[in-house]
Amino acid sequence: MSTITKESQRAIAREKLNNMSYFDRSFKSQMIVSDIINSKLINNHSHILLYKALITEVNIDWLLEFTMTFGKQCYLPRVNGDDIELVKYPCMLKKGAFGILEPIGQAVDTTIDLCIVPVLGVDSEGHRLGKGKGYYDRFFAKFPNCEKVAVAFKEQVFDKVVTESHDIKMDKVFVR
Repeated sequence: MSTITKESQRAIAREKLNNMSYFDRSFKSQMIVSDIINSKLINNHSHILLYKALITEVNIDWLLEFTMTFGKQCYLPRVNGDDIELVKYPCMLKKGAFGILEPIGQAVDTTIDLCIVPVLGVDSEGHRLGKGKGYYDRFFAKFPNCEKVAVAFKEQVFDKVVTESHDIKMDKVFVR
């Protein structure tokens, strides 16, 4: 009997994401963003960390623009060594680590009260399967009071995500 590992779950998730059509990812991304907006989640927070999606991730660009129109302070993550640093949005972008669009500009030191993150996998209990470098887990450890929200396609949902002691659970998950 073989034991499932994080790496095998990542491989399964990547294959499912690669098999999704661009149209399906785009449509479901719009639905997820609509669900977040309709939940009024944004209303309760003022300093929000969002992200720029890879082609296989939930695209939340519309949420980023929507959030800005309500005067919220928005930030994008940038990899610096083993950590994530924050850059205030709007800002210029360039391809950074792992081919992800990252912000150009001065890193800021601020408190984040809402963080919306991509996942490779997630389960119904809020366990998040990331890409394996631990950037977000280290980031969340610095902001224990930050509301952590994962966004995912139903293809990324597992019955149970393999976890380790340092993995930090999500408070909410939006799935379509």
